Amino acid sequence: MSDEEIQIRESTARDKAQLILGSEPETFESPLTVLASPAWRGIEGDTWRAKTAKNSIILKHYHADVDFYVDASAAINAADQAGKIGVGPALVQSWHDEGLAAFTDLSGAWRAGGLHDAVNATVRSNVIACKKSFQSDATLENDACIFDEIENLYELARSGSVVTHNDVAVFLEFFRDAKGKLKSSGQDRLPCHRDGNTANIMVGPEDAVLLVDFDLAANCDPFEDIGCYLIEFFESDAEARGGFEEWYGRFDEGLFQRSILFGLADDMRWGLIAAIMAAQSPRSSLEFSKYSAWRFMRLETQAKRSEANDRIRIST
Repeated sequence: MSDEEIQIRESTARDKAQLILGSEPETFESPLTVLASPAWRGIEGDTWRAKTAKNSIILKHYHADVDFYVDASAAINAADQAGKIGVGPALVQSWHDEGLAAFTDLSGAWRAGGLHDAVNATVRSNVIACKKSFQSDATLENDACIFDEIENLYELARSGSVVTHNDVAVFLEFFRDAKGKLKSSGQDRLPCHRDGNTANIMVGPEDAVLLVDFDLAANCDPFEDIGCYLIEFFESDAEARGGFEEWYGRFDEGLFQRSILFGLADDMRWGLIAAIMAAQSPRSSLEFSKYSAWRFMRLETQAKRSEANDRIRIST
Protein backbone atom coordinates (compact mmCIF):
# COMPACT_ATOMS: atom_id res chain seq x y z
CA MET A 1 0.00 0.00 0.00
CA SER A 2 1.44 3.37 -1.01
CA ASP A 3 1.95 6.28 1.37
CA GLU A 4 -0.68 8.21 -0.57
CA GLU A 5 -3.27 5.45 -0.09
CA ILE A 6 -2.50 5.30 3.62
CA GLN A 7 -2.91 9.06 3.94
CA ILE A 8 -6.22 9.02 2.07
CA ARG A 9 -7.60 6.29 4.35
CA GLU A 10 -6.51 8.16 7.46
CA SER A 11 -7.95 11.43 6.17
CA THR A 12 -11.28 9.75 5.47
CA ALA A 13 -11.42 8.34 8.99
CA ARG A 14 -10.42 11.70 10.49
CA ASP A 15 -13.30 13.40 8.66
CA LYS A 16 -15.77 10.81 10.03
CA ALA A 17 -14.37 11.27 13.53
CA GLN A 18 -14.77 15.04 13.33
CA LEU A 19 -18.36 14.59 12.16
CA ILE A 20 -19.17 12.44 15.20
CA LEU A 21 -17.13 14.31 17.82
CA GLY A 22 -18.19 17.75 16.64
CA SER A 23 -14.63 19.06 16.39
CA GLU A 24 -11.20 18.10 15.14
CA PRO A 25 -9.81 15.20 17.22
CA GLU A 26 -7.10 16.31 19.62
CA THR A 27 -5.40 12.94 19.18
CA PHE A 28 -5.85 10.45 16.36
CA GLU A 29 -3.77 7.28 16.55
CA SER A 30 -3.85 3.52 16.25
CA PRO A 31 -4.40 1.84 19.63
CA LEU A 32 -2.74 -1.40 18.54
CA THR A 33 0.19 -2.86 16.66
CA VAL A 34 -0.99 -4.66 13.52
CA LEU A 35 0.28 -8.25 13.41
CA ALA A 36 -0.26 -11.25 11.20
CA SER A 37 1.95 -13.42 13.42
CA PRO A 38 2.13 -14.69 16.10
CA ALA A 39 -1.39 -13.30 16.57
CA TRP A 40 -3.77 -12.22 13.81
CA ARG A 41 -4.54 -8.72 15.01
CA GLY A 42 -5.80 -5.62 13.22
CA ILE A 43 -5.53 -7.23 9.78
CA GLU A 44 -9.05 -6.75 8.45
CA GLY A 45 -9.14 -3.00 8.87
CA ASP A 46 -7.23 0.05 9.98
CA THR A 47 -8.17 0.96 13.55
CA TRP A 48 -7.91 4.43 15.06
CA ARG A 49 -8.77 6.04 18.37
CA ALA A 50 -10.03 9.61 17.97
CA LYS A 51 -10.20 11.73 21.12
CA THR A 52 -11.31 15.17 22.19
CA ALA A 53 -11.41 16.52 25.74
CA LYS A 54 -14.98 15.23 26.14
CA ASN A 55 -15.27 12.10 24.03
CA SER A 56 -13.40 9.23 22.46
CA ILE A 57 -14.33 6.76 19.72
CA ILE A 58 -12.78 3.86 17.85
CA LEU A 59 -12.98 3.73 14.05
CA LYS A 60 -12.46 0.64 11.89
CA HIS A 61 -11.94 0.95 8.14
CA TYR A 62 -11.91 -2.37 6.25
CA HIS A 63 -9.18 -3.15 3.72
CA ALA A 64 -10.01 -4.17 0.16
CA ASP A 65 -7.57 -7.10 0.24
CA VAL A 66 -9.78 -9.01 2.70
CA ASP A 67 -12.88 -8.90 0.50
CA PHE A 68 -12.43 -12.57 -0.48
CA TYR A 69 -13.29 -13.70 3.06
CA VAL A 70 -14.94 -10.71 4.77
CA ASP A 71 -18.25 -9.07 3.93
CA ALA A 72 -17.63 -5.71 5.57
CA SER A 73 -21.28 -4.69 5.56
CA ALA A 74 -22.38 -7.95 7.20
CA ALA A 75 -19.56 -7.62 9.76
CA ILE A 76 -20.68 -4.11 10.69
CA ASN A 77 -24.28 -5.31 11.05
CA ALA A 78 -23.17 -8.14 13.34
CA ALA A 79 -21.09 -5.75 15.46
CA ASP A 80 -24.14 -3.48 15.72
CA GLN A 81 -26.20 -6.44 16.96
CA ALA A 82 -23.53 -7.28 19.54
CA GLY A 83 -23.51 -3.70 20.82
CA LYS A 84 -27.29 -3.62 21.18
CA ILE A 85 -27.27 -6.92 23.06
CA GLY A 86 -24.48 -5.70 25.33
CA VAL A 87 -21.80 -8.21 24.36
CA GLY A 88 -19.73 -5.81 22.26
CA PRO A 89 -18.88 -2.10 22.06
CA ALA A 90 -21.82 -0.02 20.85
CA LEU A 91 -21.84 1.04 17.21
CA VAL A 92 -21.95 4.85 17.03
CA GLN A 93 -22.24 5.32 13.26
CA SER A 94 -21.40 3.39 10.10
CA TRP A 95 -20.80 3.95 6.40
CA HIS A 96 -21.38 0.56 4.79
CA ASP A 97 -20.48 1.64 1.26
CA GLU A 98 -17.05 2.69 2.53
CA GLY A 99 -16.54 -0.26 4.87
CA LEU A 100 -16.11 2.10 7.81
CA ALA A 101 -17.65 2.08 11.30
CA ALA A 102 -17.27 4.00 14.56
CA PHE A 103 -17.68 2.43 18.02
CA THR A 104 -17.64 3.56 21.62
CA ASP A 105 -14.11 3.49 23.03
CA LEU A 106 -13.36 0.94 25.74
CA SER A 107 -10.38 2.84 27.09
CA GLY A 108 -9.22 2.98 30.67
CA ALA A 109 -9.34 -0.36 32.46
CA TRP A 110 -10.23 -2.30 29.32
CA ARG A 111 -7.53 -4.16 27.35
CA ALA A 112 -7.26 -6.56 24.46
CA GLY A 113 -7.24 -10.23 25.45
CA GLY A 114 -4.26 -12.53 25.13
CA LEU A 115 -3.36 -16.19 25.50
CA HIS A 116 -2.78 -15.70 29.23
CA ASP A 117 -6.52 -15.04 29.58
CA ALA A 118 -7.24 -18.60 28.46
CA VAL A 119 -6.18 -19.90 31.88
CA ASN A 120 -8.47 -17.49 33.73
CA ALA A 121 -11.68 -19.38 34.55
CA THR A 122 -13.66 -16.15 35.07
CA VAL A 123 -12.63 -14.78 31.68
CA ARG A 124 -13.50 -18.09 30.02
CA SER A 125 -16.91 -18.10 31.69
CA ASN A 126 -17.58 -14.54 30.55
CA VAL A 127 -16.45 -15.28 26.99
CA ILE A 128 -18.87 -18.20 26.87
CA ALA A 129 -21.70 -16.08 28.30
CA CYS A 130 -21.15 -13.38 25.65
CA LYS A 131 -21.09 -15.87 22.78
CA LYS A 132 -24.21 -17.63 24.08
CA SER A 133 -26.01 -14.30 24.39
CA PHE A 134 -25.08 -13.45 20.81
CA GLN A 135 -26.38 -16.85 19.67
CA SER A 136 -29.69 -16.39 21.44
CA ASP A 137 -30.40 -12.70 20.91
CA ALA A 138 -28.74 -11.53 17.68
CA THR A 139 -30.49 -11.44 14.32
CA LEU A 140 -28.25 -11.95 11.28
CA GLU A 141 -29.20 -12.17 7.62
CA ASN A 142 -26.13 -14.04 6.33
CA ASP A 143 -25.62 -17.81 6.60
CA ALA A 144 -22.30 -19.63 6.42
CA CYS A 145 -20.84 -23.12 6.34
CA ILE A 146 -17.16 -23.44 7.23
CA PHE A 147 -16.75 -26.49 4.97
CA ASP A 148 -18.08 -24.57 1.98
CA GLU A 149 -15.74 -21.70 2.84
CA ILE A 150 -12.82 -24.14 2.87
CA GLU A 151 -13.79 -25.40 -0.58
CA ASN A 152 -13.95 -21.86 -1.93
CA LEU A 153 -10.66 -20.84 -0.34
CA TYR A 154 -8.94 -23.98 -1.59
CA GLU A 155 -10.11 -23.29 -5.13
CA LEU A 156 -8.96 -19.67 -4.88
CA ALA A 157 -5.55 -20.81 -3.67
CA ARG A 158 -5.28 -23.55 -6.31
CA SER A 159 -6.27 -21.30 -9.19
CA GLY A 160 -3.77 -18.67 -8.04
CA SER A 161 -0.92 -21.17 -7.54
CA VAL A 162 -0.74 -20.12 -3.90
CA VAL A 163 1.73 -22.03 -1.71
CA THR A 164 -0.19 -23.63 1.16
CA HIS A 165 0.82 -27.03 2.62
CA ASN A 166 2.10 -30.23 1.05
CA ASP A 167 -0.87 -32.18 2.40
CA VAL A 168 -3.58 -29.60 1.78
CA ALA A 169 -5.45 -31.97 -0.59
CA VAL A 170 -5.40 -34.67 2.12
CA PHE A 171 -6.80 -32.19 4.63
CA LEU A 172 -9.49 -31.21 2.14
CA GLU A 173 -10.67 -34.81 1.82
CA PHE A 174 -10.73 -35.13 5.60
CA PHE A 175 -13.06 -32.14 5.90
CA ARG A 176 -15.25 -33.37 3.06
CA ASP A 177 -15.75 -36.57 5.05
CA ALA A 178 -16.44 -34.53 8.19
CA LYS A 179 -18.99 -32.37 6.38
CA GLY A 180 -20.82 -35.46 5.13
CA LYS A 181 -21.04 -36.96 8.62
CA LEU A 182 -22.10 -33.74 10.36
CA LYS A 183 -24.67 -32.96 7.69
CA SER A 184 -26.17 -36.43 8.02
CA SER A 185 -26.48 -36.01 11.79
CA GLY A 186 -28.40 -32.73 11.41
CA GLN A 187 -27.44 -29.12 11.97
CA ASP A 188 -29.02 -26.18 13.75
CA ARG A 189 -28.28 -22.60 12.75
CA LEU A 190 -27.69 -19.81 15.23
CA PRO A 191 -25.97 -16.40 15.01
CA CYS A 192 -22.31 -17.05 15.85
CA HIS A 193 -19.19 -14.95 16.40
CA ARG A 194 -17.09 -17.67 14.68
CA ASP A 195 -13.83 -16.37 16.12
CA GLY A 196 -11.80 -17.99 18.89
CA ASN A 197 -8.89 -15.55 18.72
CA THR A 198 -8.15 -14.24 22.22
CA ALA A 199 -7.08 -10.94 20.64
CA ASN A 200 -10.73 -10.45 19.66
CA ILE A 201 -12.04 -10.20 23.18
CA MET A 202 -11.78 -7.15 25.41
CA VAL A 203 -11.16 -7.76 29.10
CA GLY A 204 -12.32 -5.16 31.59
CA PRO A 205 -12.73 -4.58 35.32
CA GLU A 206 -13.24 -7.77 37.37
CA ASP A 207 -12.52 -9.81 34.22
CA ALA A 208 -15.61 -8.57 32.40
CA VAL A 209 -15.59 -9.46 28.69
CA LEU A 210 -16.86 -7.92 25.48
CA LEU A 211 -16.47 -9.38 21.99
CA VAL A 212 -14.96 -7.45 19.06
CA ASP A 213 -14.26 -8.12 15.37
CA PHE A 214 -17.34 -9.79 13.92
CA ASP A 215 -15.68 -10.21 10.54
CA LEU A 216 -16.84 -13.82 10.05
CA ALA A 217 -20.05 -13.64 12.08
CA ALA A 218 -22.97 -15.49 10.50
CA ASN A 219 -25.76 -17.96 11.14
CA CYS A 220 -24.15 -21.40 11.35
CA ASP A 221 -23.94 -24.61 13.34
CA PRO A 222 -23.50 -23.41 16.97
CA PHE A 223 -20.90 -26.12 17.59
CA GLU A 224 -18.62 -24.22 15.21
CA ASP A 225 -18.55 -21.42 17.78
CA ILE A 226 -17.60 -23.95 20.45
CA GLY A 227 -14.94 -25.54 18.26
CA CYS A 228 -13.29 -22.22 17.37
CA TYR A 229 -13.19 -21.42 21.08
CA LEU A 230 -11.81 -24.79 22.18
CA ILE A 231 -9.05 -24.94 19.58
CA GLU A 232 -7.71 -21.55 20.69
CA PHE A 233 -8.21 -21.70 24.45
CA PHE A 234 -6.92 -25.21 25.14
CA GLU A 235 -3.72 -26.99 24.12
CA SER A 236 -4.85 -30.60 24.46
CA ASP A 237 -7.91 -32.80 24.16
CA ALA A 238 -7.87 -33.43 27.90
CA GLU A 239 -8.09 -29.70 28.65
CA ALA A 240 -10.59 -29.07 25.85
CA ARG A 241 -12.95 -31.67 27.31
CA GLY A 242 -13.22 -29.58 30.45
CA GLY A 243 -13.71 -26.48 28.31
CA PHE A 244 -16.53 -28.16 26.40
CA GLU A 245 -18.27 -29.02 29.67
CA GLU A 246 -17.89 -25.41 30.84
CA TRP A 247 -19.70 -24.29 27.69
CA TYR A 248 -22.29 -27.04 27.24
CA GLY A 249 -23.03 -27.72 30.90
CA ARG A 250 -22.27 -31.42 30.65
CA PHE A 251 -19.93 -33.64 28.68
CA ASP A 252 -21.08 -35.43 25.53
CA GLU A 253 -18.44 -37.35 23.56
CA GLY A 254 -20.19 -37.13 20.19
CA LEU A 255 -20.84 -33.40 20.47
CA PHE A 256 -17.33 -32.79 21.77
CA GLN A 257 -15.89 -34.49 18.69
CA ARG A 258 -18.28 -32.49 16.51
CA SER A 259 -16.92 -29.30 18.07
CA ILE A 260 -13.29 -30.33 17.64
CA LEU A 261 -13.90 -31.08 13.95
CA PHE A 262 -15.13 -27.52 13.55
CA GLY A 263 -12.07 -26.28 15.46
CA LEU A 264 -9.74 -28.18 13.12
CA ALA A 265 -11.68 -26.77 10.16
CA ASP A 266 -10.99 -23.30 11.58
CA ASP A 267 -7.26 -24.05 11.36
CA MET A 268 -7.73 -25.08 7.73
CA ARG A 269 -9.74 -21.95 6.98
CA TRP A 270 -7.17 -19.60 8.47
CA GLY A 271 -4.23 -21.50 7.00
CA LEU A 272 -5.74 -20.91 3.56
CA ILE A 273 -6.72 -17.29 4.25
CA ALA A 274 -3.25 -16.36 5.46
CA ALA A 275 -1.58 -18.16 2.53
CA ILE A 276 -3.75 -16.26 0.05
CA MET A 277 -3.01 -12.99 1.83
CA ALA A 278 0.72 -13.75 1.66
CA ALA A 279 0.45 -14.21 -2.10
CA GLN A 280 -1.94 -11.38 -2.94
CA SER A 281 -2.00 -8.64 -0.29
CA PRO A 282 -0.07 -5.43 -1.01
CA ARG A 283 0.77 -5.30 2.71
CA SER A 284 3.88 -7.38 2.15
CA SER A 285 5.58 -6.40 5.42
CA LEU A 286 3.15 -8.52 7.46
CA GLU A 287 4.03 -12.15 8.21
CA PHE A 288 1.03 -13.83 6.61
CA SER A 289 3.03 -16.90 5.55
CA LYS A 290 4.24 -17.48 9.09
CA TYR A 291 0.71 -17.41 10.44
CA SER A 292 -0.46 -19.76 7.69
CA ALA A 293 2.34 -22.20 8.52
CA TRP A 294 1.39 -22.14 12.20
CA ARG A 295 -2.28 -22.92 11.56
CA PHE A 296 -1.40 -25.70 9.13
CA MET A 297 1.18 -27.13 11.56
CA ARG A 298 -1.40 -27.34 14.34
CA LEU A 299 -3.88 -28.92 11.95
CA GLU A 300 -1.28 -31.42 10.79
CA THR A 301 -0.65 -32.66 14.33
CA GLN A 302 -4.34 -33.57 14.57
CA ALA A 303 -5.50 -34.50 11.06
CA LYS A 304 -2.62 -36.90 10.43
CA ARG A 305 -3.00 -38.82 13.69
CA SER A 306 -4.20 -42.40 13.43
CA GLU A 307 -7.32 -41.61 15.45
CA ALA A 308 -8.29 -38.55 13.36
CA ASN A 309 -11.00 -40.43 11.48
CA ASP A 310 -12.36 -41.68 14.80
CA ARG A 311 -13.43 -38.09 15.46
CA ILE A 312 -15.63 -38.23 12.38
CA ARG A 313 -16.99 -41.67 13.28
CA ILE A 314 -17.82 -40.72 16.87
CA SER A 315 -19.17 -37.21 16.20
CA THR A 316 -22.90 -36.58 16.40
